[in-house]
Amino acid sequence: MGNREGQEAGAHLILLDIALAFLLIGLLSLGGGYAMIPLLQREAARFGILGKEFCNVVAIAEMTPGPVGVNLSTYTGYKVAGVLGAIVATASNVGPTAALMLAISKLFYRFRADAHVERFLSGFRLVVIGLMASAAILMAEAIGLCSDYRAMAIFLAALALGYRRGIHPIPLILAAGAAGLLLY
Repeated sequence: MGNREGQEAGAHLILLDIALAFLLIGLLSLGGGYAMIPLLQREAARFGILGKEFCNVVAIAEMTPGPVGVNLSTYTGYKVAGVLGAIVATASNVGPTAALMLAISKLFYRFRADAHVERFLSGFRLVVIGLMASAAILMAEAIGLCSDYRAMAIFLAALALGYRRGIHPIPLILAAGAAGLLLY
C-alpha cells in the first residue's frame, strides 16, 4: 500500500470513528443538548478537545444559533477532520435523534395519558437534571471556577440575576462577556 492509500485509509478510519462516536451520542443522550454535554465532553476529549478549550466551545455553542449538542458535534468533527468531519459528526448526531423522534412521537401521543408513561417521564426528567448538573460541575472544574474569584463573582452574579430577577439570558451573556473583558 502506497503512502497516499495509507493516508486515505487513515482518513476513512477517523471519519468512521467520528461517525460511531456521535451516532452513539445521538442514540443514547436523551434530554437535549445540555444533557448531551457529559457524553460530548468524553468524546471530545478522545479527539483532543480538553479542559478550557471544551468550555470555550460550549460557551460559543450556546451563543450561536442551533442546538448546543449539534454545535459541539460540528466543532469537534471540524477540528478533527475538517469540513467532511463536521458534516459526518453533525449527521451522525442528528440522524438517530430525528429518526427516534419520528418513530416515538406517534406512540407518545397515543399513550401520553397512561400512568406508567407519566411515571417514566418523571424519572427521566430527574436523570436529565442530573446530567445537566454533572456537565456544569465538570466545566466548573475545568476552568478552575472555585479557585478563581473573578470567575466565581461573574458566575454568582449571573446566577442571582438570572434566577432571582428573571433576566433574559442574552443580556446576561453580554454582561458576563463585558465583565470578563474588564476583570481579565
